[in-house]
Amino acid sequence: MNAVRVTAETYSKLVTDCRVFFNQVAFTELNKDKVDEVHYLIIYQGNSARFGLILGQKGTVAKCPFSAPYSYPVEVRPGENVASFDEAVEALEAYCRQNGISEITFIFPPLFYDEHILSAWVSAFYRNRYEVINLDLSYALDLDELNLDPDAYCARLSHKGRKGFRKAMRREFTVQRCDTPELLREAYDLIRINHEAKGFPVRMTFDQLCATLALVENDAFIVKCGDTSVLAEFLYVVNSTTVQGIYCGVHPDYTELNSMNFLTYYTIRYYGNKGYRILDKATATENSIPNYGLCDFKDSVGCKRSLKYSFRKVFAG
Repeated sequence: MNAVRVTAETYSKLVTDCRVFFNQVAFTELNKDKVDEVHYLIIYQGNSARFGLILGQKGTVAKCPFSAPYSYPVEVRPGENVASFDEAVEALEAYCRQNGISEITFIFPPLFYDEHILSAWVSAFYRNRYEVINLDLSYALDLDELNLDPDAYCARLSHKGRKGFRKAMRREFTVQRCDTPELLREAYDLIRINHEAKGFPVRMTFDQLCATLALVENDAFIVKCGDTSVLAEFLYVVNSTTVQGIYCGVHPDYTELNSMNFLTYYTIRYYGNKGYRILDKATATENSIPNYGLCDFKDSVGCKRSLKYSFRKVFAG
């Protein structure tokens, strides 16, 4: 196999199923100023395009992704065998060496996104001496199992989850979908206050978030208790089956209201009734280290755990 750099336009024509939003050319082009170069690569077997991937290079280090929670190489045509994944890794390494790239990292999505393909990549990278630099715990809600009436949903939860859900359902909560710039700003500010209180500032500015929202089907919700806004969440539709919670935050003054229990159930019903199957609630680890309280909460509302691999390889001179 041979890895060939192509234009963004050619990549778009060849890779018609990017699998997830973060693999798309439009998202990459929006963020390309964050790196020195973007490499749109097609891996060929002879004249047949087999895989596509996007690298961002800064200095001599390449990353996939360079500005997203995850990304991965995708099949141009379905049905590649395991040997093809090994050959693709070899072709990618040869390309890196020929183009002055000394180090490469990959952050894969959780395995539930595309387990058949991701398992082959994990195996290929591991056997080709890539270092596992992170193994995060990611959480997701199975909407096929959890899109139930309140009593049936509650019965699926742990004791802690049932207790929190029942408390939440007794509150005077309402949900407002953010469909104006003013409401989007209000939601963003709620989340910003939450993150800053925890010492983890929001990485995207409001303008950067809005630029991304313009490229992807999305929702933003504010939960109110009476007339008070207590919680907000932004979500992206990342593919035809999966919605991902991107940013979420409870105002520090209202953390004891169980508003997240309420919003979790609301979004299960909202997206389940639209035909989506998975609600990705993101990781509960930072550099593989668990936030045990967050792990416990995500377990309590019905999430299932999945592994999210990050790999790195430094190429010898």
